[in-house]
Amino acid sequence: MGEAPQIAILRAGTFMRTQYIPRLAEISKLLLLKSIWSRTEESARGAVEIAQKHFPGVECKWGDKGLQEIIEDSSILGVAVRERKEKERK
Repeated sequence: MGEAPQIAILRAGTFMRTQYIPRLAEISKLLLLKSIWSRTEESARGAVEIAQKHFPGVECKWGDKGLQEIIEDSSILGVAVRERKEKERK
């Protein structure tokens, strides 16, 4: 079997930390979480700290530059994104 596919997480809020990361950890033998991105460094670092327990090499990305790096990374085959709720947009 080849290398596990690599994915990224976009948006590193509470839901991502409490739901997505634990679910991805359950299937960590099937995929590699390469990067976590958020608009702010603080949020991205907090999520990476949690994810490192299951994905030791996970990279921390934030802001426009970090998002662009993920977009340009051809090794990332997919992303997990949680859309903001309408009330969060206001």
